[in-house]
Amino acid sequence: MPHLLVALLWFFLAPALAQGTATAVETSDETPPAAEVPAAEAPAEVPAAEAPAAEAPAAEVPAAEVPAAEVPAAPPPLPSTAASAAGYKVGPRDVLDISVYGEEGLTGEVPVDDQGAIELPLLGSVHVGGLTTPEVASLLRGKLAAGFLVEPQVTVRIEAYGSQPIQVLGAVQKPGTYIVRGEARVLDMLSQAGGVSGDGVNEVRITRADAAGEVMVVPYLPLVARGEGNVRVAGGDVVFVPESLVYVMGEVGQPGSVAWREGLTVSRCIAASGGALSGANLGRVWILRNEERIRVNVRRILRGKEEDIPVQTGDQIFVQTSVF
Repeated sequence: MPHLLVALLWFFLAPALAQGTATAVETSDETPPAAEVPAAEAPAEVPAAEAPAAEAPAAEVPAAEVPAAEVPAAPPPLPSTAASAAGYKVGPRDVLDISVYGEEGLTGEVPVDDQGAIELPLLGSVHVGGLTTPEVASLLRGKLAAGFLVEPQVTVRIEAYGSQPIQVLGAVQKPGTYIVRGEARVLDMLSQAGGVSGDGVNEVRITRADAAGEVMVVPYLPLVARGEGNVRVAGGDVVFVPESLVYVMGEVGQPGSVAWREGLTVSRCIAASGGALSGANLGRVWILRNEERIRVNVRRILRGKEEDIPVQTGDQIFVQTSVF
């Protein structure tokens, strides 16, 4: 009997227990998906973290401006050497290279004779002395167009320099005659002559070879310091460098010449010559200027009782000996 009761209880309770177990199992199976919900949101945060990285190309824009900033630093084009020879005037014994486009018979090297003329086919003798190469080209172009060619294209350049003798005289290391090889200016000629040879150079005189015989005076110090007055010279010109001196003689420590400068006076000349000796009579100092004799009382000048007297280039100052 007891065994029958146990069997009946098991028969009725077994399905309920089985259902409860299954419910518990299903509940535990749903837990992992609920736990994975936050993990599923993690990938959604990745694009947000990468958003700043997308701005990197915008940060590179200033770097693209560097080449534009370097454009002004590009070096300027070098000047053409033809421009410097454009002012050269053709002279005897030069050789010209003449080119006429499409005309081989008129193209070639042509010497300039002693009269400054050249010989060309069709044209014969053409005087070109004293003209620049552009002027020669224009002259030939006009002559050829007058009855031989239609709109001729002519170019002329100096093939060899054989003329333009220029004399450099006066207070220079190597005075003489120099042949110009192309364009030349005053400083070029002084350099070829070895520079000036004395301290008393204050000016340079250029005598032109043209009919007018113009004499140009160029102050020396501005010339060498800043290039002021560095004019072009041509064949036949004479560059003369006078030496401006004042001569001091008599009772002084070092008789001789003193380089003249603007504002130079009698007392300064005596000081530059070693000063007056003990036997000098400073009350009777003479300036010999051409045919004129000028008496100077240097004693009163040194005491401030008289104005010092300016001297001129070429003046001779004589300091007499005192009688007592």
